[in-house]
Amino acid sequence: MAPASHGLLGRIQQANDNAAHRFGPHTAEVEAFIASASQLTPWQWRQVLAGRRLVASVTKEGAGSPDSATSIQAAISTSDTKISEPIARAGEVLFDTLAKRSEEKQVAAWQAMTALVMRSQLPALKFAVHYAPFAAMIPLAGSDVLDPKTVRFIGRLQDLSKEQLELLAKRWRIQPVASRALLQAVAKNRQAKSEEAVALAALGTIPNHLTGDEGWSAVRTVVHGGRVLGALGDLTAQEITELWVPLEAVVTLASLSEVESVPAVERVRAAVDGAIKQITRPPRSKTVPTKPLEPAIYGMNHAEVAGFIKGIGELSPIQWLRVLDRRKLVASVTREGSLEPAGVVRSILAAIERTRQLDMFTRCRVFAAVERAGFAIESHSHLNLGEVRKMLAPFEPSINFEELNGGGFAHKVAGLGSSEWQRIAAAAPDANEEAVAPLVNAGTALVDFFGGRSDDEAVAAWHAVAALVQRQHLTPIKFAASYAPFATAIPVTNPRSLGAMVSRYVTAIGRLGATQCAALARQWQIEDELSNVLAKVAGDGTARPAEEAAALAAVVTVPMRLAGSGGWAAVKTAAFGGRVIAVRTRLTAEQLVALWAPIQPAVPLISLSAPAKPRR
Repeated sequence: MAPASHGLLGRIQQANDNAAHRFGPHTAEVEAFIASASQLTPWQWRQVLAGRRLVASVTKEGAGSPDSATSIQAAISTSDTKISEPIARAGEVLFDTLAKRSEEKQVAAWQAMTALVMRSQLPALKFAVHYAPFAAMIPLAGSDVLDPKTVRFIGRLQDLSKEQLELLAKRWRIQPVASRALLQAVAKNRQAKSEEAVALAALGTIPNHLTGDEGWSAVRTVVHGGRVLGALGDLTAQEITELWVPLEAVVTLASLSEVESVPAVERVRAAVDGAIKQITRPPRSKTVPTKPLEPAIYGMNHAEVAGFIKGIGELSPIQWLRVLDRRKLVASVTREGSLEPAGVVRSILAAIERTRQLDMFTRCRVFAAVERAGFAIESHSHLNLGEVRKMLAPFEPSINFEELNGGGFAHKVAGLGSSEWQRIAAAAPDANEEAVAPLVNAGTALVDFFGGRSDDEAVAAWHAVAALVQRQHLTPIKFAASYAPFATAIPVTNPRSLGAMVSRYVTAIGRLGATQCAALARQWQIEDELSNVLAKVAGDGTARPAEEAAALAAVVTVPMRLAGSGGWAAVKTAAFGGRVIAVRTRLTAEQLVALWAPIQPAVPLISLSAPAKPRR
């Protein structure tokens, strides 16, 4: 595998890992919790808050936190180092999702969510104290795969009387030898969820009968039983007997191994019901083989490119007018002219169409040769004659380049035959097939569409699809300059994945006035030390989506207020702001303020904090 390809695959893997662990090792559970919490009904929320008050009646320190929802959000937005980065990211999404809920509900969900983020680092009882209010409404992953003894033990807890719970609340002591054996066994079974499940069940049951220190002592005794059950495989029979002494008077260990026999009448009834279902059951449908995944012919951004190819054919005439207007706006601030003039684009598309029957290796060499020759013709005034002839050499026997412009070249290319393309490919320099093949495939999919479009529409569409194919290899601002005309009609960024604070910043960029754009266009410079810090924290690519979104908003908004080099400077400053705000949780408060200085006059940092909740 080529080194460049190895690096590209490495970056893809790194991006996937970052997305799968943005909330820590339990990202999937945290995302599911936030989604489920947003859908709880008023009755379910009442049950959650009632359960939270019950838990607080037995815990010594109380399940509640003195922090309010406002103070928690302030700590998140000010890059408080006391809050880890995964918790800060998850907190932004949670508070944004539950923005219309009361403060008590937000704080309860915050405590449960932070416990989920740190689930593997917290003791089972401490985790249960924070998550117990939600355990019935949003069950934990793995709660349905407990061993039979643990399931029976939890079932017994539901039937215990107040007197039996008072027995469990009495003080007890385990011999040091047995205690050490239990600790060693627990260390070998860290993945067992018995203790955690028992703790959640105990906090949901015991506070209904006992409160205060007495209730807390009973909870701890029951959780001790769950810990023993989760480590049975690494304990001897004598150690198990000794460790179960505190619970033996209420729940005997032997009773957890007993299997309740089903009466003969019930067994016969179940057998008859099963037979009836088997006889009357309709025939099973034949299993339909799953459709194999289609190969990523458009490169690492295959899904986005495929969505663009599908969406561009569905644009209405009004949407096309908006696309072309936006392209003019973008062109008014970008310093260079068109990256690929209409003649070059038409030449490339003609070559793609005429070489459909050839193999991909040949098509890639033809693509590279046509692109080089088209640029040479369009920019011959900037190149010396030797460089131009070198680029045009593969075509010389078939095409006379005297007084030929880009449009004429496209017409000549469209008239070449298969044998001439084979010869041109043989004479052309080597092409990187891995990089060029996705462009060729994308052009092939759109070549019929381009045939009925004007030059402006064809150039805008080709620049956008080429930018999507090469997205990971372009800087965010370069990508935005090419794709911005289509950003609204065919969006490729998900605002919900950016986080609340980044979304507010992108919205603010879309509402900039002339004065604010002028403030962003001023010259500024960051100290080398700060620049190195920013490069280090943003080096893993996590800031790229935010920087792209800010650049896409800026290249459309700024030109309406400020054109020319000043507009381009404002666009670059706005994109820089997107990078800074995306990594704010990795910066100290002083570093964040210093890096935000160029954006501060236009978008004050404090304006991006969560808005205060209006009083009813």
